[in-house]
Amino acid sequence: MSILKIYYPEDTRSESVVSRDEPTPMILPFNRGFFRKPHYVQQEDWVLKRARTLFKNHQCPACNSSAIESLELRDGLLNRKNRLIPGTATVVGFRCESCDTEWPA
Repeated sequence: MSILKIYYPEDTRSESVVSRDEPTPMILPFNRGFFRKPHYVQQEDWVLKRARTLFKNHQCPACNSSAIESLELRDGLLNRKNRLIPGTATVVGFRCESCDTEWPA
């Protein structure tokens, strides 16, 4: 019976174990498949995009006021009580509460 050992190049202290009956150890290559993002990372992408959009538009371009309201679609996620979960709706624009200026997201 042969022994399969995983080779780590940074591990220099361990010695390879080889049976006397078997020839010298052979290194088996492990093919790496394409990298696929996990499902939770894909969910974080829209959260980061929304946060960046809100940060870029935190001041009114006309009067430099920070009293900004985001204009959202009614496509957000609903919880078990059929209420909108904050932060899940699509931001389509912004409106300044001081000078009533509106601009797209």
